[in-house]
Amino acid sequence: MSSPILDQALQDYRWNLNELLHSIQRLATAINNAKLQETVAGLRRNIAEPFLFVVVGEVKAGKSSFVNALLEAEVCATDIEPCTDSIQQIVYSDNRYVTQIEPNLRKIGLPIEILKDISIVDTPGTNTIVAEHQIITEKYIPNSDLTFFVLFAKNPYQKSAWDFLDFVSAEWRKKVVFILQQADLLKPADLQTNIERVKEYANQKQIKSPIVFATSVEQELQGDQENSGFEPVRNYIKQMVASGESYRIKLRSVSSTTQKIIDALAGDIQLLHQQLETDRKVVASIQQKIQTGRTRSRYEVENLADRLVGRYDSIASRIKREFRESLSVFTVIRRSFAGIFNKEASMQSWINDFQERCQRDLKDSLEEVANEGAQHFVDGIRQLLEGLTQDLNQIQTSQIPNSSISIKVLERRQEVIESVRCKVERLFSDAGLVDSLSTNADNMAAEIVGGAFAAIAGMILHIVQFTVAEAILDAIGIAFAGVGLVLFAVGIAWQRNQIIQRFEQALDNEKDKFKVEVTERLSQKLSLIYEEVERIFVQFYDYVERENQEIAPILEQYQTIQTESQKLFSSIATDLN
Repeated sequence: MSSPILDQALQDYRWNLNELLHSIQRLATAINNAKLQETVAGLRRNIAEPFLFVVVGEVKAGKSSFVNALLEAEVCATDIEPCTDSIQQIVYSDNRYVTQIEPNLRKIGLPIEILKDISIVDTPGTNTIVAEHQIITEKYIPNSDLTFFVLFAKNPYQKSAWDFLDFVSAEWRKKVVFILQQADLLKPADLQTNIERVKEYANQKQIKSPIVFATSVEQELQGDQENSGFEPVRNYIKQMVASGESYRIKLRSVSSTTQKIIDALAGDIQLLHQQLETDRKVVASIQQKIQTGRTRSRYEVENLADRLVGRYDSIASRIKREFRESLSVFTVIRRSFAGIFNKEASMQSWINDFQERCQRDLKDSLEEVANEGAQHFVDGIRQLLEGLTQDLNQIQTSQIPNSSISIKVLERRQEVIESVRCKVERLFSDAGLVDSLSTNADNMAAEIVGGAFAAIAGMILHIVQFTVAEAILDAIGIAFAGVGLVLFAVGIAWQRNQIIQRFEQALDNEKDKFKVEVTERLSQKLSLIYEEVERIFVQFYDYVERENQEIAPILEQYQTIQTESQKLFSSIATDLN
């Protein structure tokens, strides 16, 4: 038997391993993986239960007969047809009982002394014609501590059996002991040859120092225990129990299975982390693109305002020259007296015509600049939309396929993305800037040509026209303030220089006002577009925030599990191997 100190060490490892599995079980609950929850729950139960032997092999290899002979009791049914139609777990009980735990799991209690330290599971054949048999066998393998791999001694080379060994040993890292059943059907030399071949096959499967027992149920039943081969198997089991090796094997077995589970989750956890990081980066990218768009639009507004002011200056010089030439003394007096008899020839009529002409000339001259500005704005908005649709396409294709992870927030991911895409598509239509948009978000920006250009150009021209009209009207009003236009022609002629000076000064002053008003009005109108874009993406921002709240703790849980498992498994490997 092991020392009390060693026993306490094993107990500590068992407690730590159970805590680790409990953490994995909580993680399995968090990711809604019922299968993983079930597997981990089984492992936690297994730690507290006796040493668990699982007997596997092909149909009619003699598994049930082997179990009966080993326990020296008729426990498992045997027949020429496959009889084990479900997993049978055989445990110790003072009174015999049979309980159907699940449709494919039967528990049998027997008052057999060896079962106080071990529990045996008899499984269906690995090559059975019943489709569910191999499935339920594979389902039970993760909870085993030691696997008895039963082969037909006369022909232990069946491919399906050795393929299944890969699942048991390589896939789930289980310790395997080989049993060559019905050994009495072979000559000793042939039996030894097959034993050596089995060891060679096991070595090829990366099983070091394979243990092989040759047994004969027939000889055991006839009382030939010396040659039946069952006594060495029983002694092997007793020695493991007495030395504490069975408990070490159990801890190593559960540790290996636990490591397998953690490794199996790694891929999906990594994809989950990548998806969250992608979504976070896309949020940052969208916000950056919108901010860049705002900055560009502000620059375009300022640039357009400067160009409009430059054109205003050019036209204003011509207007000043015409005003000065048209306000000669002779012309003023002639128009003033002519207006007494014909209002259309009056000074007031000239001023009205002059105002309208100035507004028209300014508008026509500024229209070219406005159209160029509109094209810049449309190009800027097109670039913004192209960038945003690229981001939307990126997050739409970046998702976890066939994952073992099922988190409620992820179920809404596609719904949110599609909703945002549709809103981006409708943006210009809803804002009244375009009549129609392509339903294909990838080509949407390319379709915004005539509608957006006409709308923005019209918006700019409306602002320019309104501001120009105000500028001309104010300049003329200031120039002729307090002057009688009809009866006091001499006064006009006398004040001609002051009127011209006031007009030119007012026109120059209106230039600054014109620039401020155009800048403010354009900025205000264009801000509405960016505010609408921001409103559209609030839905996605909120989703990513919720995604972060639900996924970040899961990633933290897994990272903690990885860290704790590495320390624990390293200690177990050092102390128990």
